[in-house]
Amino acid sequence: MFFHSLRFRLTAWYTLTIVVVLVASGCVWYQQLSGSLLRQTDQQLMKLTDESPALAQGFSGQDRCGVFYDFVRRHRQGHFFRLLDATGQPVCDTCDCIDIGTAPAVNPRSLETAAARTPALETVKVKDAEHPMRLLTLALDLHDGEVLFLQVGTGLGLVQEPLHELRTLLLVFSPTAFLVVAILGWFLAGRTLAPVENLTRAMRRINVDSLSHRLPVRSSGDELSRLAETFNAMLGRLEESFRKIKQFSGDASHELRTPLTILKGETEVALRWAKTPEEFRKMLESSMEEIDRMNRIIEDLLLLAKSEGGQKPLTIKEMSLSDLLQELYLQGRSLAQPKSIELVLNPNVTEEIRILGDEMRLRQVFLNLIANAVNYTPDGGRVEISLSVAGEEAIVRVADTGIGIPAEHLPYIFDRFYRADKARNREDGGTGLGLAIVDSFVKAHGGRVEVNSVPGKGSAFTVFLPSGGPQTSPANNLSPS
Repeated sequence: MFFHSLRFRLTAWYTLTIVVVLVASGCVWYQQLSGSLLRQTDQQLMKLTDESPALAQGFSGQDRCGVFYDFVRRHRQGHFFRLLDATGQPVCDTCDCIDIGTAPAVNPRSLETAAARTPALETVKVKDAEHPMRLLTLALDLHDGEVLFLQVGTGLGLVQEPLHELRTLLLVFSPTAFLVVAILGWFLAGRTLAPVENLTRAMRRINVDSLSHRLPVRSSGDELSRLAETFNAMLGRLEESFRKIKQFSGDASHELRTPLTILKGETEVALRWAKTPEEFRKMLESSMEEIDRMNRIIEDLLLLAKSEGGQKPLTIKEMSLSDLLQELYLQGRSLAQPKSIELVLNPNVTEEIRILGDEMRLRQVFLNLIANAVNYTPDGGRVEISLSVAGEEAIVRVADTGIGIPAEHLPYIFDRFYRADKARNREDGGTGLGLAIVDSFVKAHGGRVEVNSVPGKGSAFTVFLPSGGPQTSPANNLSPS
């Protein structure tokens, strides 16, 4: 676990990066110092070319070696001096004033380069010498047309000794630097990951019973603070989901317990007191009503669960919204007739409205709205269905002159089992899931539902549907209500 920890990996990467940088920079420094020292040595040797015309004049006489030795005495910066004829044979003895080991062999290529009037510089190894030699070869043109070659060499001890010290320094102190970098990287990784560890400990303390707790958010605005904010937002969504699950479980238990209690009570009464077939028939009819109520609740719950889980994807195809509302209007008249409610259809359009949608699901949506409007409108009231178009949206409005919904109930009317008038809803046989189904299917189509209501005057539910259908795949549009 230690080697797989984030702290170890950060330290390893940090140390490796620093080591690579140090090695690369050390190589660059070494090459730069080596080149700089070698250039300085070459510059010292090249200064001798300034005297080449005077040397050529002096070597034209008989006492060439005398002039040569005099030149050697004037230029002590050279450790090795040699005068060669045109064939590369020594003309004057090599100066032995400084012990430089055995004289280097003559390189014919250097003579050819010098003969082309280009000073030749080369590094040569010298037998019995501690360091190699940097050798300069010059061509001297005498008055009689003869050509002599002057070679001047200097040992590279002043170049290689600093380089050797630098190499030793790098090799000796690199392990120490590596250790220091590793310790520093471990410390920095610990400091960097300390907030992560704090967040981890805080997360471990959060469970299903403490979802209201939130992680501390630093004011730095860095990645860790954004992580904490994101996690807090996720906790908020989880808390809301758990709250809805608990509420749903409680509501579902309550809704199913009531008909079960009635069913049980009526069955016990029938077993104890019913004597005639007519009494048994009444008890059985009442029981069937409660069974039907439970069946509707279970069917609606399954429908919502499957819809939200994507198990009942929408079948999107082109359909006539005008024809659908006309059919529902005719069905709604049979619901409104027993209460003498006036049901009106106002298609505020000049042509047939066609959209992309699931006709069966939209039929459920509008039938629920029409049924609710009729159920909550007193006898002799009025329900109006209207159709219009605004831009790329089709708008269907179902308005009634019913009892209305108080303002404090409006934010919750699309929640499952929520009833603004619980007693009346049960009397009408409602399950409390109709508006939840409406909201779920409308959202699945990429639309929205708006409600306006005034207590005592009526309510208006407005459905906005995009003409082009949902923007994503239908299976993914069945979102929770």
